[in-house]
Amino acid sequence: MIKHANNILIGIDGGGTGCRVAIANRQGERLGDAKGGPANPTYHPQEALDNILAAIEAARLDAGLNEATLATAHAFIGLAGIRDDEIAQFIAAALPIKQARVVEDRITTVTGALAGGNGAVAAIGTGSFIAHTTQGGTQYLGGWGFRLGDQASGAWLGHELLRQVVLCVEGVETHTALTREAMAHYGGDAGKIFDFSNTASPAEFGDLAPLVVAAAGDGDQTATTLMRSGADYIVKALTALGYQADSPLCLAGGLGPHYAAFLPPSYAAKVVKAKGTALDGALLLAAQMDIAP
Repeated sequence: MIKHANNILIGIDGGGTGCRVAIANRQGERLGDAKGGPANPTYHPQEALDNILAAIEAARLDAGLNEATLATAHAFIGLAGIRDDEIAQFIAAALPIKQARVVEDRITTVTGALAGGNGAVAAIGTGSFIAHTTQGGTQYLGGWGFRLGDQASGAWLGHELLRQVVLCVEGVETHTALTREAMAHYGGDAGKIFDFSNTASPAEFGDLAPLVVAAAGDGDQTATTLMRSGADYIVKALTALGYQADSPLCLAGGLGPHYAAFLPPSYAAKVVKAKGTALDGALLLAAQMDIAP
């Protein structure tokens, strides 16, 4: 059992599909891990909080820590959907940890991917954002959520796929193997697609993204067009941030790496594997928090 409270670090990464919690010590030893349900507080803050608390408790048990030790740890939490201090404070105040900081997940993702270095990050999962880190700091684009942005993301891909399917059903566009496969998911009934689209969450739209990625690998025209459109957005966003394909480019998230094949050669040549995950970034930032006396 670790006796020094300040030796315990907690990193949390949460998004629209789920959350992950890691407990470690300052020597880099991972003590406990756990996964939980969706943790984006944008639409359902209480549900996100409940899922985070359940994952923290599971990680605490996995690490063999008592509640008193957990309470005096240092925790850094990166969550999708944190757009203001009010939501961050709502989450932080409810955690069983005294020293906790809640921020948007862009910070933890970039920190983990670049491990504190310079470069660009295109973080493409259920949602999306683009970042560029230089000696002068980090600039971000995106992170506006499904209704306003999240271009190239899993939710975006799934939504765009269903829009294309509807156009094919109406004869405006021509069916491909992908659109037929998507139709089959709804029993060939466009009415069911209508019902789904009116109630689906970003994560549920994102569940369709693997179909697009797989079909693009097979050369399907619909899938290829969608992936190229997502890659075009990535390039435009990087350009807006001043990135000139002159430093490492990390394609992070579950979908990010799949866009490498659709980037211009100059960008593809700069793609490197991320040095760490958002969870690694959260632990790194937890270690940098001021230590209470």
